[in-house]
Formats: sequence, structure tokens, C-alpha cells
Amino acid sequence: MNEKEKHIAETVAAAVPKLDDFTKGYLLGQVEAMAHQKEVEKESVEKGG
Repeated sequence: MNEKEKHIAETVAAAVPKLDDFTKGYLLGQVEAMAHQKEVEKESVEKGG
């Protein structure tokens, strides 16, 4: 993780406790979707295409 990514992660981590439950759930869903997409991309690259 580079410095920019670390800064973003720290900023988000500091903001999460201040969010309402709906927004926390939405954010969690977005993060899970991005993580899933990265896994799919990684598997695609590993399979050669």
C-alpha cells in the first residue's frame, strides 16, 4: 500500500464511527464489491486472459 492509499484508509477509518448505520452498511457493501472485483481480475490474469 502506498502513502496515498494509507492516507485514504486512515481518513475513512476516522470517519466511519461518525456515520449512521445505513451509511456504514452502504460503505461496507461498496468495499466488499471492490474486493470481489479485484479477486475476479486477479483470477482472470492468473488464467491468462
